[in-house]
Amino acid sequence: MSAPYFEDYSEDWSYETQSTVVTDEDIAKFVDLHKFHTPTFTDMNYVKNSADYGARMAPGLFGLCIAEGLVMSEGLTRKRGIFLMELSPKFLKPVFAGDTLKNRVRMHSKKATSKPDRGVVVTAHEVVNQKGEVVISYLSTRMIRTQAYVEAPATAA
Repeated sequence: MSAPYFEDYSEDWSYETQSTVVTDEDIAKFVDLHKFHTPTFTDMNYVKNSADYGARMAPGLFGLCIAEGLVMSEGLTRKRGIFLMELSPKFLKPVFAGDTLKNRVRMHSKKATSKPDRGVVVTAHEVVNQKGEVVISYLSTRMIRTQAYVEAPATAA
């Protein structure tokens, strides 16, 4: 799929990403990298003996990063996205090791800017697990290139 320009976003525009499996190892790496060192994320005995968990739970931001990673890996913003302006997540259900996630994206709104080569697009996202449950919902606001954008020619080094 080629990434949409600003003009390509219409009221009925939507996209569903491929799915990915959340692994225990991925959660452990994220937790360690970002210093989420609490028993909920690091102590497997605590997790296994708790009626609330039963499996390694991922931090909410891990799920959000996975969701945005799915958008990136599908190329939805490749050569069109100028920058991410805002995310407004709602964490609705926990994400656990072994869950399979996908991201359902639809156009929420868009607005032209004073520059003809860019506009602002707000997309609504639902991160869905293998049970069909929405675990995270969020709005993403991005500056997106219009078809008027002209790429500067490459210069020889």
